[in-house]
Amino acid sequence: MSEMIAEISGERLTLDEYVRDFNERFWSPGNTGGWKLERRQTFRQPESASWSAFAEGDWERALQLIEDRRPEMRDYYRKIAEHGFEVHRLRVIEEPLSPYLIWELNSLRLRAEFGDWIRVLDADRLAALEEGGPLPELFVIGPDTVYEVLYDEDGIAVGATRSVGRSQAKKAIRFIRSMYEQGERLADFYDREVAGLRPPGAM
Repeated sequence: MSEMIAEISGERLTLDEYVRDFNERFWSPGNTGGWKLERRQTFRQPESASWSAFAEGDWERALQLIEDRRPEMRDYYRKIAEHGFEVHRLRVIEEPLSPYLIWELNSLRLRAEFGDWIRVLDADRLAALEEGGPLPELFVIGPDTVYEVLYDEDGIAVGATRSVGRSQAKKAIRFIRSMYEQGERLADFYDREVAGLRPPGAM
């Protein structure tokens, strides 16, 4: 694993503490932007109606519920623009795509349409960085806050480790940006590799 990532340490937050802290910092006037690294290929998101429909095998409903979020996403990214910052996300992928990733890429496509700057990168490109294990799930907020989001064995979020400090945040942004710049625009990848795909067993 990258030495930069290995240096991240900080305060352990419960899920509720993480969500509350994240929202306060994300919408703070001092937020200069967000950089997210997504590495895991499977998560469980029971709080999402669309994910629940996907997990139950109802693919058409899952897609419709994503589409139903269009007004919500429009308002969300309008609010981000009004606050004067942007969110960049690197989504690492392994092929063949996991059923979860097929679902998530449909969801991310809507976010990208409204203002999330999303790129994808094949995990094979990260082999040298992952000799000691897979990269963590990271979210950098503003000039000084890094979260390593933590999950249980089933892929359900359970909290985060928060590191606060401008030096660490700059290193984390530089690290994510270096991979982001190697990635492909989500829209291009989606049109070529994802459009029309259905997870195995989906109705």
